[in-house]
Amino acid sequence: MKWKSPQEWAKLKAGIDCPMCLESGMEENQHSYKVIELKQSIVRFNKNQYMPGWTTLILKRHVTELFELSPEERAGFWDEVSIVAKALYQIYNPAKINYCIWGNHMPHIHCHLFTQTFDDDPGKPINQNEKEIFLDKNEYLQKIKKITYEIHKTTETKS
Repeated sequence: MKWKSPQEWAKLKAGIDCPMCLESGMEENQHSYKVIELKQSIVRFNKNQYMPGWTTLILKRHVTELFELSPEERAGFWDEVSIVAKALYQIYNPAKINYCIWGNHMPHIHCHLFTQTFDDDPGKPINQNEKEIFLDKNEYLQKIKKITYEIHKTTETKS
């Protein structure tokens, strides 16, 4: 896959017709389901569950680089990433959670969370689209309910 044209990339970086801005608040879009809206981000559960628990946090404000955030926004975003990671840890009990913030296809800050098991090869690069595993709609809803519950448990104890 190649980079988008410089003109198209500049348009996306400026937030013009950014799919993440347009679709992150939707209950369901082509790639994921909305889990919960937090202060800095919208949490989404990816439809492709080849990597079980694959969840993405999308920054609400259109920004392409972490250094563009105020210190408070940056800290808030990473705090939310941590809260969601803890929820996934409680549900999936992984060997490790990987935090991936690429943005090479979409210049809008977002962080993918991937659980890793002891069956996974720790030296293998992450390719979340290596295979496609889709669940029944009810399975998605059950997992989203569990994630939401765990997020609420963590945020309530922080208050």
